Amino acid sequence: MLRIHFTTEDLTRIRIARTPDPLWETAFSLHRLQSTRGRWAFAEWHRTARLKLIGTPLGTAVRKVLFQVVPRARYFPDFLTPPEAEDGLDAGCTAILDTPPDRVRREVETLARVVGAPAWAARLTERRSREELVSTLRAYHSAVIAPHHDRVRARIDGERAVLGRSVLDDGLDGLLAGLKPGMHWRPPVLEVDYAEDRDMHLDGRGLRLVPSYFCWHRAVAFADPALEPTLLYPLHRDGAPE
Repeated sequence: MLRIHFTTEDLTRIRIARTPDPLWETAFSLHRLQSTRGRWAFAEWHRTARLKLIGTPLGTAVRKVLFQVVPRARYFPDFLTPPEAEDGLDAGCTAILDTPPDRVRREVETLARVVGAPAWAARLTERRSREELVSTLRAYHSAVIAPHHDRVRARIDGERAVLGRSVLDDGLDGLLAGLKPGMHWRPPVLEVDYAEDRDMHLDGRGLRLVPSYFCWHRAVAFADPALEPTLLYPLHRDGAPE
């Protein structure tokens, strides 16, 4: 379980993402391709994505590069989903390229220790290697995420409207109590169903809530507690169809 500890100041600094985060959606969609869990919810997308990837150079790059550094596992490097992506894909990709090499090295070493990483991942400390990775991320996003932007954006807009009504009707308590799935507001702590047991102390920094189309089952936060407090959570709340 993840326990997010709020102060009074934090409650005044809750933000809800205004648009889909392109790099988080990219990461979560890669997870969807690596698992059959929840596939029914993304069946149409999954079919079209496979048609664009199978037997293509991009498909090979996704399998040999992106799956290796964005595995569906307990950990993948935080620098691949920078907060700057809130301002769009270009801003997010620039942030990846500008990540300090020491931070890249630390996070790749964590990936290798926790999940396993290919030998070539160590070269991501070099800007040229990150440029090649970003090029693959862009190509993947263009092929299988961008064509579905309107649908994803509509779901995000709908979630923002629901959360906005919760605030108007019941204040911030109503907003936090209404977060689903797998979250429970027990003031001043938001308890989140999570892959590991940890505490997140906001300490006046507030919390950025990011509803995500391709996120499935559990919410996700940055592994590094020093980064901007951010909680990604899935939009899909219904059970599988009959």
